[in-house]
Amino acid sequence: MAEHLSQSELDYPFKLLEYFNGFRVSKVIFSACELGVFDLLLKSQEAMSAQHMAQELGTSVDGMERLLDALVGIEILEVERAEGT
Repeated sequence: MAEHLSQSELDYPFKLLEYFNGFRVSKVIFSACELGVFDLLLKSQEAMSAQHMAQELGTSVDGMERLLDALVGIEILEVERAEGT
């Protein structure tokens, strides 16, 4: 069956995945900007825990951890471990 498909038809599922990933990346960055994550980090000029950031920004700790994990995953932020945390 695949032998009857053109190269563009074979590439189509991968192109859709690229679009989905692009949407996710932009949504993560937009959410971080809307919440003030980058402003808070710039203002503090030191590493902050997800708990501290959640408290400062008035969000849930779980949601902040997920957002920060996503930002680390797309290589916008880096994780710094201190004293086993």
